Amino acid sequence: MKSSVIKTLIFALSTFIGFNASAHQGHEHGEHHHGSEQLSVHNATVRAFLPAAPSTAGYLVIENPTQQNKVLVKAALEGVKRVEIHEHVHKEDMMKMQRVDELVIPAGKSVTFQPGGYHLMVFEPIETLKVGEQRKLTLYFADGDRIFTVAEVVALADMFGGKEKSNAGHHSHH
Repeated sequence: MKSSVIKTLIFALSTFIGFNASAHQGHEHGEHHHGSEQLSVHNATVRAFLPAAPSTAGYLVIENPTQQNKVLVKAALEGVKRVEIHEHVHKEDMMKMQRVDELVIPAGKSVTFQPGGYHLMVFEPIETLKVGEQRKLTLYFADGDRIFTVAEVVALADMFGGKEKSNAGHHSHH
């Protein structure tokens, strides 16, 4: 009897673990089932860190075709400790960069993260971001929705040298 109970528990546990592993595996390969199905992200890139630089920047386009504003509150990038939302603002005849705690993505509109405007500040690499790599990027919204996508690591020269971007980072998500 004791052996039968143990076998049943082992079977139940292995079934549960197997189910969770397969659900997670599907998620890793582009099946996204949580959050905001209607938002989309395009052209997500992050500049490779320059030697001895403590930070770099990320750029993308977030489209919101819904009839409700969405509020971006946080971002995370694989391989770095911290990501912040920033903007350049013109104050007292100078351009200054400042952190943004919440960024409204207006209903029916898109917001472009680009040099001189909104961008992601990426800090403290845990590992080297190599040009050409794809890194997981997660965007978090005030309503609990998340977007999972990838950002292509690019060289600074490629961003301003007219190199065509691949379609990496073009994903619709939750």
